[in-house]
Amino acid sequence: MNKLSKLSFLFSGISLVCLILGRLALGGWHHFLWVPLVFFLVLLIIPLVKEGRFIADFFGMKTTKRGLSMGTLILLVLAGLVIVNIIAVRKYKTWDFSTARANTLSEQSIQLVKNLKSDLKATFFYKNGAEGNQENRQAFRELIKKYQDQSDRISLDFVEVDERPDLANEYGVNKGSGVVFLEYQGRRNRIEKIDEQEITSALVKVTRETDKIIYFVVGHGELDIEDARDPQGLNALKMLLTNNRYEVRPLTLSLSPKVPADADVVALVGPRQNLTSQAIDALETYLKQGGSVLIALESKQEAGLGPLLSKFGIKVENNYILNVVETPVGRGIQQGATMAPNFSSDHEITKVFSRNEMVLFKTPTALKRETVPAGMTLVDIVRAQDGSMAFPDLKITGEGPTGSFPLAMAAQGKMGPDGKDFRLVVVGDADFLSNGMLYQNLNRDLALNAMASLAKEENMISITPKEPAVTQMSLNDSGMSMFIWAFAVPLPLLMLGLSIGLWTRRRFA
Repeated sequence: MNKLSKLSFLFSGISLVCLILGRLALGGWHHFLWVPLVFFLVLLIIPLVKEGRFIADFFGMKTTKRGLSMGTLILLVLAGLVIVNIIAVRKYKTWDFSTARANTLSEQSIQLVKNLKSDLKATFFYKNGAEGNQENRQAFRELIKKYQDQSDRISLDFVEVDERPDLANEYGVNKGSGVVFLEYQGRRNRIEKIDEQEITSALVKVTRETDKIIYFVVGHGELDIEDARDPQGLNALKMLLTNNRYEVRPLTLSLSPKVPADADVVALVGPRQNLTSQAIDALETYLKQGGSVLIALESKQEAGLGPLLSKFGIKVENNYILNVVETPVGRGIQQGATMAPNFSSDHEITKVFSRNEMVLFKTPTALKRETVPAGMTLVDIVRAQDGSMAFPDLKITGEGPTGSFPLAMAAQGKMGPDGKDFRLVVVGDADFLSNGMLYQNLNRDLALNAMASLAKEENMISITPKEPAVTQMSLNDSGMSMFIWAFAVPLPLLMLGLSIGLWTRRRFA
């Protein structure tokens, strides 16, 4: 090939490069791009025509054919790898082999994400140098990726507080270790704890279009929803419900014996005085009309609700339920709160609770199942620890009946042929909702789950955080000796002997 042909091939390649770069830079085709295209074609055709014989001989050589075959194979392999990676990025599948499914979102979370109708924005605020900053960012990135795998409508943005102080002030960010905001259709919710339970709860809040209204009955010595100082107050519960986008209002049935039409849930927590007949009639009428009621009683204080509860097959026992513990000197009564670790695995309120968790009550009263009317269902959702004991008073003399007593029941159905579907939750203790006990163990989850079920918002049911299962290996003395002399000692010696043998063979080969 002469010098002119070589120069033609060179400038042909330069013209092609100019054409490609111009097309990418301009983002479209323009008329002047025909110039490098024409130069490329002309400069390519000239040497092909002039050096046709040489090119034919070159491609006819055995070495050329082998080289082209190898080059083609390499290009095909590279093209296959590119295609596989593109498919893997766009559509991929993960498998979770952990025993507790700790790396898999719950069905509730997946369903919420798949039902998104518009874009959801997650904004993570952080500050460089803050303690735990890197760990929190990594943990949130890995967790939100599980949600993004279910929908392409979720976007993630990281904002450094010092670089965007205007945005930090707008969102009210005052810490740098990691604060997250979810935004959806103009609604915003703040998250400070990075786990699936909190993110999914926040997701439910921002996707809910209207707030639910919960009325707390007052006027019968109930626990005060405004009292934030007294451990027996309910202000912590009020704040918890408000943060979950429930609207909390007081309801005085003694003044207006009728439940408002906009009530989604009516809560009666800790009445110390008997309700008037008008108040009881108002609650019964509300239930007949398809209402939802939470009743949490003080220990051994029925508050005149016995006749009403009997219509659902529920009887309030006149006792205290306490846990029995084994001590070095024999059995004894556990001081403090009563543990209730037995939950219904079928009811929506408690089916998410695991076996190694519990609700804590303060000397609760047991509930008893009686004849359940037709058209209703009654479920024991929380029961005391097996072997618990019932006492008529707190003097605790002698021994009483033992068992796993029902402490919370949930009823559902219709009151009469003309009634609508109602929901009722009855708990034999009101203190588990108080300021002093609300955030102990599963008390918070039971409260929120009960409210969500009563408000007919099953997607608000809390998700119990998943705990990785621990696999334990226990060896007795004989098993440990076998492990040491069968594996721990001979295996390293065998590897050392093989290494020395290979080195000797290569050294003196």
